[in-house]
Amino acid sequence: MRIGALLIAIMLCAMPATAAEWQPLFNGKDLSGWHEVLGGKWSVQNGEIVGETGDGRYGWLVTDKEYRDFILELKFRTEAPGNSGVQFRSHVVMEGEDRDTPRMKGYQAEVSPKRGDDTGGVWGEAMGRGWLAQPPPELADVLREGEWNNYRITAVDDHITTELNGVKMVEFDDGQNVLGIIALQVHSGIIPVRVRWKDIRIQDLGYGPGWKALFNREDFTGWKIHGDEKWSVEDGMIVGESGAGGYGYLATEKTYRDFQVRVKFKCDAEGNSGLFFHSTLNGTDIRGIQAEIDPTPRNLNAGLYESGGRQWLAQPNEDARTLMRFGDWNELWVTCKGNRIVTHLNGFQAVDYTDPDPQFTDGVIALQLHSGGGAKVRWKDLFIREVTE
Repeated sequence: MRIGALLIAIMLCAMPATAAEWQPLFNGKDLSGWHEVLGGKWSVQNGEIVGETGDGRYGWLVTDKEYRDFILELKFRTEAPGNSGVQFRSHVVMEGEDRDTPRMKGYQAEVSPKRGDDTGGVWGEAMGRGWLAQPPPELADVLREGEWNNYRITAVDDHITTELNGVKMVEFDDGQNVLGIIALQVHSGIIPVRVRWKDIRIQDLGYGPGWKALFNREDFTGWKIHGDEKWSVEDGMIVGESGAGGYGYLATEKTYRDFQVRVKFKCDAEGNSGLFFHSTLNGTDIRGIQAEIDPTPRNLNAGLYESGGRQWLAQPNEDARTLMRFGDWNELWVTCKGNRIVTHLNGFQAVDYTDPDPQFTDGVIALQLHSGGGAKVRWKDLFIREVTE
């Protein structure tokens, strides 16, 4: 069974009928909780958000908050033939030579008034993947052009469903991206775009059931320090800092085999670090697999390196490498199931690696300070969910 399919089954069985309350994403008065990115003109009229072309560039109205698992509902009405859409689990990344050009990456649920059979489909925006799922041609007339339409987008783990006016348009599994913003889009080009949006609400399902804290935010109960480097707890965070300049590890006492782990980290210096798993330690001699934390221009964050074995197993893809937030908080995910390892950085898949000859399949989880000094890393929100069949 696939990792995603297994976790969906676990979550749906454990999820109560009213898993979360509906929360409005738009207050009907102003754009509080949203911000504009790039082009487009955004306003509030008669309790509706109006998005239209301004200078011919792409434009997005983006939520301030990120979401992982959710049910999103909204109504839209098109007033011009230009293309639009709803971004979800998406990211605004800075590209260009000086990293000063914003670009959107993630999923887009299509709104296409002149191609009704596309509306409800999901496009891999700036992911180099094109259509991820398109509705069958017989559903082309589900879109009510020039009238209000009801859109519903459901994302639970790697399972995505869209519904338009009560009709299921697409349903598919895709684990590229598990966390990100929601945004309304107006397309670039000379064809005018004008879309109205209202009644925007969400059930925020969070991370789903089964997660347990790895760190109690107070002390190192359940953990063991290896080496002479400095580890402390400050304001509910783990702080690791190079002292003697050798290797240092903070490792769990418990071992884990198949699991999902998520942590947030912030690098206060350029020294190398990492999140180890399936590992064993003898002093500071470690054997196992590391999800890289690399706050240098090399930027190999979330890549997989095997210590005491084959060294680099998989380096992060180029898309994921645009998402590292230097000097700020980042979220790292590692999913292990059998011989398959998947990593996500800030919600975007960095590595999907199936090991043809696994050397390490069980062991502790450990935070690392690399030798050589110059490392200071903060860690918070450490959680794990064990995966069993």
